[in-house]
Amino acid sequence: MRDCAYSPLGTLIAPTRHNDPVEEIQFRRDLFKGTAGDYDRFRPPYPAVLIADLIARTGTGGRRLLDLACGTGQIAFLLHDHFSEVLAVDQEQESVVVGRDKADRLGVTNIRWIVRAAEELHLDPIAFDLIAIGNAFHRLPRRLVAQETFEWLVPGGCLTLLWTDTPWVGQSDWQNVTTEAIRTWMTRAGTTDRIPANLDRSLEEDPHEVVMGDAGFEIVGKFEFAVTHQWTVETLTGFLFSTSFLSRAALGDHARQFETDLRARLLAVEPSGTFDQSLSFAYHLARRPADH
Repeated sequence: MRDCAYSPLGTLIAPTRHNDPVEEIQFRRDLFKGTAGDYDRFRPPYPAVLIADLIARTGTGGRRLLDLACGTGQIAFLLHDHFSEVLAVDQEQESVVVGRDKADRLGVTNIRWIVRAAEELHLDPIAFDLIAIGNAFHRLPRRLVAQETFEWLVPGGCLTLLWTDTPWVGQSDWQNVTTEAIRTWMTRAGTTDRIPANLDRSLEEDPHEVVMGDAGFEIVGKFEFAVTHQWTVETLTGFLFSTSFLSRAALGDHARQFETDLRARLLAVEPSGTFDQSLSFAYHLARRPADH
């Protein structure tokens, strides 16, 4: 699996070769403005089998969970039953509002919501049994966040990085036309600069496991799960609207044209309007040693 952590655009942007030292990845902080509704509605949830495996491997539950860069709370809602208290933190106020409103509707009372960038979060050390970061570690100042999360975990506590594959990764006709549509409209809307040019190279030369290991974590492993997922024209479009590079805000006046064009391309290769994918989910797991 080539998860979106290592290449959020898959093969959309050709890699560049450099001989100079790799630089720190830097994303703009406003990239997900306006995406909260689409993100909450159209991002496929982590499968129950992954959540059950994560709980079994960590042996956590009962006390405190931190869902860092939580978005609208995909992880917090799946895990809150296993913990007395959940802290859900994201830099996007809109995402936090959507998550908080959803918790109110569902009667979930043990999630506390905070609007804060991960690198600006100040928490008591030795406070959490599990810290989870979903589809976001590559967007954070990884070495700083790894060091901070190490301090926030109880000895023996775990850091987990969860990932979801993207719908366009694959060789099906519908995936190929989706890729071409993305390339076309990113160029037309001028959004190619929303992905750092050095992203793939930086993650290849300084993998997540190395970053976590250098912070003092014991690397437990990476665990992958595949589920059959059926997309429709609406859900594929919604997924792309939930991304940083083809959100409604990023597309601006091009949004309606993009939606029309993507629909035409997809239906031309699959008139039924349904598209099956073996969708991969994964998580990296690292543990703070019990004697630290």
